[in-house]
Amino acid sequence: MSELNVGVAEVDFTPPPGLPLMGHTRDDYAARDTHDPLRARALVVANAARARVALLTLDLCMLNRAQARMLREHIGAHSGLSPDNILIAATHTHGGPAPFSIYGAPAASDAEVESFLMKAADAVIQADKRLRPAALKFGWAGERTLSFNRRLHCFDGKTHMNWEELAPGFVLAGLGPIDSEVCALSVGDGGVPAAALVNFALHPAILDYENHSYTADYIGYLDTALRSIFRNDFTTLFFNGCCANVNHINHADPSSPRRGYPTAQRVGYVLAAAVARAMRSSAPVTGDTISVSREMVKLKRFKISDRLYAQSKRFLESPQQESPPGGDGLDFAQSAPLWVKMREQQQVPDAVEVMALRIGSVGIVGLPGEGFCEMGLAIKQNSPAEHTIVIELANDAVGYLPIREAYEQGGYEVTPGATVYAPGCGEKLVESASRQLEELFKQSPIREG
Repeated sequence: MSELNVGVAEVDFTPPPGLPLMGHTRDDYAARDTHDPLRARALVVANAARARVALLTLDLCMLNRAQARMLREHIGAHSGLSPDNILIAATHTHGGPAPFSIYGAPAASDAEVESFLMKAADAVIQADKRLRPAALKFGWAGERTLSFNRRLHCFDGKTHMNWEELAPGFVLAGLGPIDSEVCALSVGDGGVPAAALVNFALHPAILDYENHSYTADYIGYLDTALRSIFRNDFTTLFFNGCCANVNHINHADPSSPRRGYPTAQRVGYVLAAAVARAMRSSAPVTGDTISVSREMVKLKRFKISDRLYAQSKRFLESPQQESPPGGDGLDFAQSAPLWVKMREQQQVPDAVEVMALRIGSVGIVGLPGEGFCEMGLAIKQNSPAEHTIVIELANDAVGYLPIREAYEQGGYEVTPGATVYAPGCGEKLVESASRQLEELFKQSPIREG
């Protein structure tokens, strides 16, 4: 049993209607109303030696590195936490306001973004003030009915996505696994569960471009269901796993519902049942070591061909001319400026943050973009920790992070602009995460079996 102090808090940071939504291309981006509140939820853990870490999750599609740094520094200035000991992740709901522009889509103003982010930061500040002895437990359960690898090898020899209208018999095979593990790091209050950090790899993109309301997608329903199961003030801290190539669409069953709030509700409720199973089988977290590691990993950029660069430049000079399509429904007007920018900086490597934390027998990894689920599986498989949680879109949003094989297969996620990095970069991030976990757990290896 660990001897740790834990604080939990959540705040509603839903902005006023009117800010542009992020995550889909649409004609009208403005949020018209609120379907369910957007929340920030924080977990702060400290030991007797006063080592302290915080994890903050926000119901947003993404946050870039400058915004994450602003949050970290603000929290550090108003709490006992070091900015470098704070992990900040977006849940990836496609029903939140846009903190920055992608594909030329509109974004909220800097003042509007700062306003709702400062409200969200208060969750960590409050949690830090609420530190008290608490029992941490870790449990997991399998859930294979909700998630599907969205990349499909098809009869024409190409990679298609499972949201496309595909004829019967056209799909030959899926092009990857899913991660069916539902992890729950729960916080006890007098023997009663009061909160849980939930980790599962599934895109919260059930509400598509037809939705014009603020919403946490299935995560809102997950929260509602867990409050019904446990207690009215139960706090659900959802941190998404590596789900770049995983969504909720079962291509093999065309009759299964694909979009809309009833589908999001079903996913949230089924996931809540899995979380409850995980918590029923949970065991105490052992040890009270708290430590943090961070590494800036250099990544080579995606190379834009001479032909695509010239094509993009011509379009920007004469946009009225007939143009080839962009990636996955994006028109050339959205893609061309990005491709020009990528070409002009492609010789300069980027450096992205990979973060690792240790809380007793639990290892936690934060990756800076949307990682393929194979990356999360590899990190967990190689981890020396008894329990390992992998979180995507942590402390940054650098786009898709495909595995090497995906570049040869083609498909949406390896389209220039969807990813901005060269083959092998996903594997470099896995190596960094694994190396950092090994170092954090070197002194007392505790993995079972």
